[in-house]
Amino acid sequence: MAEALRQEPLDERLVEVTLGLLADEGIERLSLRRIARRAGVSHGAPLRHYRSLSHLLAEVAARGFRLLSAAIERSSAAVPGGASSRVRLAVAGRAYVEAAVANPGLFALMFRPDAVDVSNPCFERESARAFDHLLRRVRAAQEEGWHPSRDPRVLAGCVWAGVHGLATLWAQGALLGPVPNVSLDEMISTTLELVISSSDGGTHE
Repeated sequence: MAEALRQEPLDERLVEVTLGLLADEGIERLSLRRIARRAGVSHGAPLRHYRSLSHLLAEVAARGFRLLSAAIERSSAAVPGGASSRVRLAVAGRAYVEAAVANPGLFALMFRPDAVDVSNPCFERESARAFDHLLRRVRAAQEEGWHPSRDPRVLAGCVWAGVHGLATLWAQGALLGPVPNVSLDEMISTTLELVISSSDGGTHE
């Protein structure tokens, strides 16, 4: 593995090394020195490709958004052709939670504007693309009668908040005390039922 990394271009190697450190140690201990040491290069070498730690972390976070988009696309491809748009939205929400729980360090980084250079073009592009996956599914559900007069971006934000909140609490183990003996599958299903499978809005429409 180490030999394979050394054969990669340095900018890509630094991203891979950072992903490994995130998985092993989390975001708080990340520094250019630690990344350079793990990559087997001088302390100043990362600055030849990334102007700062936050710029490098933006590239890493962009990788996370690509992973998320791919997970949503794969899950959508498995949905039967006759499924409703609301079912497709729920499937995307499940894919989000499962991807986040499988990559807790990376997902924690993706939503840390204090640590990531959010003006990085790659980060901007990939984060917008991931949100667009959700937004398109929300709009399709609206066309089938789900909260049709609501702002689709607000609806997408609420769905996002629901699944991201669940993923974060589960990854941190925060639900084990107050909600014992519950599976992740049950939590995902219940959250999506409450967030997505609700009524069409009644007097709020």
